[in-house]
Amino acid sequence: MVTRKEVAARAGVSTSTVSRVVNGDKHVSEEARKRVLASIEELRYVPNRAARGLRTKTYKQISCITPSITNSFFSEILSGVEERTAERGYSLSLHIITKENLDSLSVFNEGLYDGLIVLAPFEMRKIIDLEDLTKKFPLSLYWDKKEQTNIPHVFIDLEKAMSKSVQNLIDNGHENIIFLGPNIEDQYENPRLLGYKETMIKNGLDIQDYYLNFIEQYEDSMTNGYLQVKKLINKNKSFTAIAASNDLLAAGAIRAIVESGKKIPEDISVMGMDNIELSSIVTPTLSTMDIPKKEIGRKLADQLITQINGEKPVDQVVEFDVQLINRESVKNRLTM
Repeated sequence: MVTRKEVAARAGVSTSTVSRVVNGDKHVSEEARKRVLASIEELRYVPNRAARGLRTKTYKQISCITPSITNSFFSEILSGVEERTAERGYSLSLHIITKENLDSLSVFNEGLYDGLIVLAPFEMRKIIDLEDLTKKFPLSLYWDKKEQTNIPHVFIDLEKAMSKSVQNLIDNGHENIIFLGPNIEDQYENPRLLGYKETMIKNGLDIQDYYLNFIEQYEDSMTNGYLQVKKLINKNKSFTAIAASNDLLAAGAIRAIVESGKKIPEDISVMGMDNIELSSIVTPTLSTMDIPKKEIGRKLADQLITQINGEKPVDQVVEFDVQLINRESVKNRLTM
């Protein structure tokens, strides 16, 4: 392994100058900096981050815990996190949290990072107290339930988002509306279901048992959306619209409906949520609720890096609004 001393010898500078260049210190002449960087490239020198971290108590490393990297919603948030952390000179490491590895995550004990972004805080707190975690290092959370927390976080009101989605269907003349979303035992921990129920009741609409169609949490994929709606159609259940909790479920629902010989939106309208790239590509294009995913990722990174720098974020809580995106998958039945 190439050492700092070898880089210094090749560049004709002291080892301390090499350290200053590696650590981004501006108090190095431009000529010396160029020689050091050229030597680093020629020798393929890789700084020992762990050793440097032990000395400086910083690693220029941020970890992020996410429930998925295949779901575009989370991957687009991660894209924003990665973009901002790279701009600020930090590396990003990912840890995927699942039911299977929930008890074995070692990220808390490794210590070779400066802070942690958590995109699945409600799963995380099943194994660790998040408030206690903030005593060890800076923390920033993606938060989508109305429960209060003092930890810096970015908030999306999913209850309000689903309410807007369902209201859009009702305003377009739909009454028999299917809910397609995650299965969470405590309904008060399921804001999308709450938004659906409250909006249906507010508009004087009955909720039949078969209207509620649940998918296991974090298994809300196109395949599961397809299978769930296919079951409804095979049982000849009557409905004119679907309010899905994400665009993947909605895309799967569209496939099941088209396969059955029905038309979208003439026979059945479909609303998604998230506005991932897929929603503007499927046929017909998907009406959905836009959640600003990359902006969420950037803000999470900003909150965390501010804390790493020893400051309290000015915006301890940031709430992004969710916007209705009308495309081709919803038809106004009032004009039929």
